[in-house]
Amino acid sequence: MNASDVIMGLSAGRELPHPRAENWRWTDLHGAIRKAAPAQIAASALRVTQGEMGQKVATATTGFADIPPMPDSIGWLAKALAGEPLCIELNETPPMPFWVHGAGQNGLCGSHLQMRVGHGVHVVLVEHASTKSTGFQLDLREFMVEPGGRLTRILLNHNNPQGARHHQSEVMVGAGGRYSQFVLDFGASFSRVETHVQPQGPRAQISLSGAYLLDGTDKVDMTSKVRHDHLAGTTRQLVKGVVMGQADAVFQGKFHVARTGQHTDAKMGHHCLLLSDMAKVHAKPELEIYADDVACAHGNTTGALDEAALFYMRQRGLSLAAAKALLVRAFVTEVFEELNDEALQTQILSAIENWLEPRL
Repeated sequence: MNASDVIMGLSAGRELPHPRAENWRWTDLHGAIRKAAPAQIAASALRVTQGEMGQKVATATTGFADIPPMPDSIGWLAKALAGEPLCIELNETPPMPFWVHGAGQNGLCGSHLQMRVGHGVHVVLVEHASTKSTGFQLDLREFMVEPGGRLTRILLNHNNPQGARHHQSEVMVGAGGRYSQFVLDFGASFSRVETHVQPQGPRAQISLSGAYLLDGTDKVDMTSKVRHDHLAGTTRQLVKGVVMGQADAVFQGKFHVARTGQHTDAKMGHHCLLLSDMAKVHAKPELEIYADDVACAHGNTTGALDEAALFYMRQRGLSLAAAKALLVRAFVTEVFEELNDEALQTQILSAIENWLEPRL
């Protein structure tokens, strides 16, 4: 069995999205799959531990019956490749963050994780994407945060210029619950982080923060959709990027506010630094609002480093490279200021420093 057989085996109505599809016009999924060493099909073995090197967490393989079936063709394919899901149900706050470890593989492979966060429980989840795979990795995550629960999730995608990945998350948040997501992506030949969030009751709080740093011919696509169908929901989204070389970035964010979503407070921002004449960024922020008593806004900017700020810092003894690095660091790290975990913040800032050091 090869990748072509799997794709041809998709039943009617489950065809993979074509570049003519509105949300795929800047990202070639079919091309990425064709390059993914199609002779090998595999499931990605996932392991969850408490702490980065801690004890393995007990999991089940019976999915949660109240999570609705996945209508999306990519999610369906990830499920088919992964087989049985890895399922975790938490009814008390764990003493330390959970870490998801996955073994990178070549070829076309998939993984599937389901997590339910109980009432009043706070969970921190950290995922590291492998840098070794030369194939195409399809990861599906389904999170259910029950009323009053809280899930903080950190996704670190390290640079993998030989590999491709699609990371899709389906998130349901109960009344008064909170979902906070922090993504740091250093690019791959194809890297798409797609997040769909749908509150299940009033006063749900959503935070979607992300940063991408790209060089060479790397690509990142950050796509998200948040539906507000209930009263007094709150969403904050901030994504920042730095693009160099011939790299290519895509940002697509959409807030959908139904007529029943009165008193929604939602703000979206995407800001990118282009540090090369050959670099590209495509941005499409969207608001679709049917309620008449909301506070919703979006903003998008693309530009270069502030020449006046560079001049000011060089006048005070900094080299050009040090001045550029300081500006870029300050620009990107704003995204992670609300991450209330000093150790994780330090790890993220260290990864950013390691990327900046040889480039600026």
